[in-house]
Amino acid sequence: MSLSRSFEARVESARLRIGDLSSLRRLVALSSERDVTRRQWHAIELQLSATEARLQSRLKRAADQYLGRVDEIRIARRLNAVLGEIELDLSRSFTFFDTYMDVLSQRHLDALGSPLAGCDVLAWDAIKRDHPALRIVEPPLVFCDRGFGASIIRESVLLPDGTPNPVPLIQIPYARLREKCNLTSVFHEAGHQALVRLGLVMTLPVVLRAALARARASDAIADLFALWSSEIGPDLWTFSASGLAAAAGIREVLALPPNHVFRISWTDPHPPPYLRVLLSFECCRQEWGRGPWESWETEWKALYPLEGVSPETGTLLAEGVQCIPVIARALLTTRFRALNGRTIPELFDLRALAPWALEQRAATAREGALRLSGLSPGAQLAVFRVVKEHGWYPESVLDRVMTQWLIQLGRRRPYLH
Repeated sequence: MSLSRSFEARVESARLRIGDLSSLRRLVALSSERDVTRRQWHAIELQLSATEARLQSRLKRAADQYLGRVDEIRIARRLNAVLGEIELDLSRSFTFFDTYMDVLSQRHLDALGSPLAGCDVLAWDAIKRDHPALRIVEPPLVFCDRGFGASIIRESVLLPDGTPNPVPLIQIPYARLREKCNLTSVFHEAGHQALVRLGLVMTLPVVLRAALARARASDAIADLFALWSSEIGPDLWTFSASGLAAAAGIREVLALPPNHVFRISWTDPHPPPYLRVLLSFECCRQEWGRGPWESWETEWKALYPLEGVSPETGTLLAEGVQCIPVIARALLTTRFRALNGRTIPELFDLRALAPWALEQRAATAREGALRLSGLSPGAQLAVFRVVKEHGWYPESVLDRVMTQWLIQLGRRRPYLH
């Protein structure tokens, strides 16, 4: 093959492969029941189309400029270098393509596709609050992956190829779909997205420091709670979206070996599980008074006595416990300028999450079928948690009922158009 023909073939091959960037929807070919919404596809395909247009334009310029003169070795070397650069750029661009291919392909699986659509609704329900900054967030996509905890790739965060992520991607462990009452972790990850968009990530540490200063807490514990605020904030978001389900879920998920539960790090934004769980109980107590969280707290402290902890860690944990009411009060009652003078919980309907209201709904399980109409998806999840706590359904039955619930949520996605 002549040098000219070889370059023509390389240019044509690159053109075809760049064109594949716009083929994602056709390749994934999801059924209507499991497909993502038109709004989500628009955000994804807009990013892919922009990348494709940029690369095709670059390729065309190179071909127009050099292809007719490749018999000159100087021109051939230049075209060879440009095509090599385009190949590397295309490879990086397919990182974005491959990421969404992996996320969306899961929805072909019978055990994942329809329930994940329901998880999308849970995540969107947690984000679509009455605030201009949240109305423009794209509806999230939830997918499963290996690992212990959930995580999020927020909207606009750069992917490894440098492409801005167009849709929030929430990853949950596969096990969460077998313990569906703990899907409150989806709310936590949605909270990360919401708090960044609201501009509260930098405000929360200031609020907590001020509250602790008024309580005359030590500088060390104030520094730690300020560090932990980036995870405490999403925990509050989870509480506001699902009430006692958040507290019950976090106590199960974080029931880890003691060395993990008591661990304090000056660089890790995650609070030690010991304090994080107690804070969730305190939020329930301050909002609704006495409730099942009283016995949960007694059990938690019995399972994790502080006596065996090192003196330095024990001192910090003991002071942290003393500060938990102060932290909970600040989280629940602080009014933010960014929220037009509202508290974070006031973005949600905590009345629907009152334990007595949930008990009334949950009691219908004993009549043969839960009545969940009129409740937000977060409140519905909280009702299931109450049913679980009472043991009114065997675990296998609860899993089957909640699977159907997720499937129905996915079918009724309110943002399809």
